[in-house]
Amino acid sequence: MLQAIDQSNRHRRVLFVDDSRLMRYAGSKFLHGHCEVVLAEDGREAWRILTHDDQIDLVFTDLMMPIMDGHELIRRIRQSAEQRIRQLPILVVTGDDESSARELAISEGASDFIAKPFSPDDLRHALVAGNRPAPVKQPRIQGLPAQLTPASQPANPFHQPDEPASYCRRLQQTISFHQRQQLDLSLLHVQFQGYWQVNNRFGRHWSDAVMRNLDRILVDELRDEDSVHRTADDLFSVILMATGRAGARILVKRLRQRLVGNRMRFSSMEVPIDVRFAVQFPDLSVEDDPEILLDDALRLIHWRTSTPARPRPERI
Repeated sequence: MLQAIDQSNRHRRVLFVDDSRLMRYAGSKFLHGHCEVVLAEDGREAWRILTHDDQIDLVFTDLMMPIMDGHELIRRIRQSAEQRIRQLPILVVTGDDESSARELAISEGASDFIAKPFSPDDLRHALVAGNRPAPVKQPRIQGLPAQLTPASQPANPFHQPDEPASYCRRLQQTISFHQRQQLDLSLLHVQFQGYWQVNNRFGRHWSDAVMRNLDRILVDELRDEDSVHRTADDLFSVILMATGRAGARILVKRLRQRLVGNRMRFSSMEVPIDVRFAVQFPDLSVEDDPEILLDDALRLIHWRTSTPARPRPERI
């Protein structure tokens, strides 16, 4: 049977990563004539290719591989210093029984999934869906409604008295969406413990300068669909879309490695980065009030002595 080939994809260059020779053969065969296919048998080889081949514009990857698995490959791509690599669409090829691995991959920055065993149409449709959009950031969680995509932020979002209210409004929308889709939700809170010490010694200009830099670091480590809000002078609250416990803890570990024990350097001074983390994993069947969730988080992160009636967030 004759088959029409989408000419718009003919010159695309796609990286297909799988430790199974059969899967690599199938991926190459099914995509032949639709794009150029580069093959890699593990994450380490894939990473080497990505750093040397600037024509790759889409990645298909398995998760369970030796030497370097798909999770590590996804993290390296999303943390890359090169924007070209960091913004690559990543389509994960997994078995139907790997639901926990899928959730983890989403939290690490995967764009979408293709189930094994895949058909030629599965890969070709994914190839079309993986076309890079114009430079407008798109959410990577399938079905995310437009009202939950991040709005453009002002250059300096601080000193806005309605920021906690903005967080609660956004969280209410997010809770409604996650309840309908039956998705996990995590809320990360990051406190700069040295805020008031810097403020009292050097003034608010310097304490807020530290917070602006901390905000940039958080945004750099997060996915496009996650949102950062300054809910107190010394506190950021982050809504982690479709993220369970494993994904949130991996993110906290990554943030610890980047922040804890380091110093923030300015032209005339250095400030040690002293941060505390807390994560909430709300049960959305009973916990659906954003203001109560935020109050619980503030109570823990600021070491208030009163005991809430609801389960407390986890200090990590």
